[in-house]
Amino acid sequence: MHTTARGHRKRSVLFVSFFAFVLVLPAAGNASNAGDSAATQSTSQATAGQNGGSDSQSGLAEIVVTAQKRTERLQDVPMSMSVISGDRLTATQSTTLQDIANSVPGLQAISSSPAVNTLVIRGINTGAGINASVATYVDEVPYTSAGPFSYSANIAPNFDPYDLARVEVLRGPQGTLYGASALSGLLKYVTNAPDPSGFSASFLAGGNHVDHGGAGYELHGMVNIPLGPTAAFRLTGSDAYFPGYVDDPSRGKENINGVRRENARASFLWKPTDDLSIRLTAAYQRLTAGDINDEDLDVATLRPIYGDLTHVRKFSQPQRVSNEIFNSTINWNLGFASLTSSTSWTKVDPYVFSDASASFGPVLDSIFGGNLGAAVVAREPVHSLKQELRLASVTQQPLEWTVGAYYDDETAHEFEPLYAADLNTGQLLPNFQPPLGAYFIDSTYREYAAFADVNYHLTSAFEVGAGGRYSKNKQTYHQVNNGFFTGINDFGTESDQSVTTYSVDTKYRFTPGLMAYARVATGYVPGGPNDVIPGSHLPSTFESSSTTNYELGIKASADEERISYDVDVFEVEWKRIQLFAQFGNLVGISNGGTARSRGLEGTFTFRPIKELTLMLNGAYTDARLTEDTPASFGGHDGDRLPLSPFFAGTVAAEYERPIGSNVSAFGGIEWHYNGSRIAPFNSGGPRADLPGYSMVDLRTGVKVRQYTITAYVKNVGDVRAINTVFSETVAGRAALDANVGMPRTIGLTVSATF
Repeated sequence: MHTTARGHRKRSVLFVSFFAFVLVLPAAGNASNAGDSAATQSTSQATAGQNGGSDSQSGLAEIVVTAQKRTERLQDVPMSMSVISGDRLTATQSTTLQDIANSVPGLQAISSSPAVNTLVIRGINTGAGINASVATYVDEVPYTSAGPFSYSANIAPNFDPYDLARVEVLRGPQGTLYGASALSGLLKYVTNAPDPSGFSASFLAGGNHVDHGGAGYELHGMVNIPLGPTAAFRLTGSDAYFPGYVDDPSRGKENINGVRRENARASFLWKPTDDLSIRLTAAYQRLTAGDINDEDLDVATLRPIYGDLTHVRKFSQPQRVSNEIFNSTINWNLGFASLTSSTSWTKVDPYVFSDASASFGPVLDSIFGGNLGAAVVAREPVHSLKQELRLASVTQQPLEWTVGAYYDDETAHEFEPLYAADLNTGQLLPNFQPPLGAYFIDSTYREYAAFADVNYHLTSAFEVGAGGRYSKNKQTYHQVNNGFFTGINDFGTESDQSVTTYSVDTKYRFTPGLMAYARVATGYVPGGPNDVIPGSHLPSTFESSSTTNYELGIKASADEERISYDVDVFEVEWKRIQLFAQFGNLVGISNGGTARSRGLEGTFTFRPIKELTLMLNGAYTDARLTEDTPASFGGHDGDRLPLSPFFAGTVAAEYERPIGSNVSAFGGIEWHYNGSRIAPFNSGGPRADLPGYSMVDLRTGVKVRQYTITAYVKNVGDVRAINTVFSETVAGRAALDANVGMPRTIGLTVSATF
């Protein structure tokens, strides 16, 4: 990437100023020797969304994570990350991916429908929907698919978070340890493992009502069964209905966008010796949506065209997505090192039904007559087999290391037919002649990778680390299409590419409670073959896209661990951006333009008294193109990247105190703010400015022994939060199709643990 001298000066000033701030900070905790005591000190790191308990009368809970594929305290990880405990997810009624994003600075969840979700960290996103820029894991399972033809950019898992140990969010590229798709960060679901020490069970049941909409429910349960002293079985299940709140007056339909989520997870753990454990896990989730949660807006005013929370379509647009995960993880302590083997098979099966009458209806009417519309029905099952094998040295040694190998074999089968529809009845016409067309696309992605990471303790207070990864992938693409609009084709392309990523970090502990770090890391999303019709001018392949992240941060705790905070500044340089460009009368994937994201992130937690916890997190992000994109894409040097607010943050307070024997009362309030954003690129057309919004969530309840009753209100002010928009045509006029978040929701839950 071309970086001007002015850009270098800005980076230098930003980082030097930050270091100056770190060095003049008052000592956090006792200013004793930061040597051996720093290695054993139990330092807390609880951020907004992290507080899950307390080690002491007034201190905050210590957080243990596996961000670097080894168990360590969050306080010791030299990178910006957030952790949300499973207990807190339950306590705050965090039931969706959007709820998780609200609690994590620098993370955005973009949902164009209940079944289509995209994660964005630090603004690295063009809205083009080619490759995911944030990798997702479930324990040791890489869930995110790779490659543009496997629905990679749109299937961030909206899993039920019940019975999780925690959610870890790593900000910044993670290409060394996590490989493809961790272009800007990683989200990891960490489940609770089976426990051989004793029987346990839990449940949560609740109901809710959405203003302007219907009623919903949620049922969750868990049982942990010991199978002797060395084995256990854990089963978790749930069934939830999220009520609809969007109406379609043209069809006389109300609350059409209700969503049902069914989930089951089973896990078996066998630990025959202290040095060997084997865990088998199977998980299934099905999410079904009756319609999309969109309303039609005027382009100029962003006001609803047909009324609040309404849209007009020719017929329903149901959607669904199912997820299957099977994993075997073996951990074996060899004495000098530990060996980990993770074998997983995953499948995601999305189904998206879209009304395409505005695009194809007029053409059909003019040629065939009648009141005709059209619908696109897209189904794209993706299944993959992944294997990782790694060897990690014993911890608490001067030199710590990890080496590993990784294999990924993915296959995607896309079937996308275009059907005529009778607008008088709203019925599809699958036997319409001539057939309008269908795409049958088979693609494969096969990757081999090797990685290594080392960490050296130069002194008891000063450490340096470095890592690298070499990945090689081969991909194939085969397309068959036949129909009135699609024409007739049968062709295939392939690609063979390799990528190298690296990371370098250093950290210094000034006192047991104050650590500063610096980190440079890279990430990538793979390139691949283009859908090149023979004889066209499309390039046969496109290249991988990469990021380089520069980051400085501090992590600290003070006042007997009643206060904790972390702050970081970052700059991300993005090269070879993948986007759709026009080549003659065809559109294909291309690399074009560069971008830069700069910002500041921070979290702060304070427990002034035992009963009260105050939390604050926020992120300032300035993400812009630094070079023009191809003209057909419509991006220019200096344009903001889409759907990334300059500022977003959360302020929260929690209070709990005993009111009797084995009885306590509690309450909590959270204020979420998401600043103004700009819509996705629009082929050179105008991009809508999306207004910022703030939401308040309230909860209160009582705990009686092992039972908890919670009453809550989410989105107290009934705010219309626009998540994203797309250009559309409504009744012959240009309009915006806007995805709108859930209105005010009032609910009650009852839960217990045994």
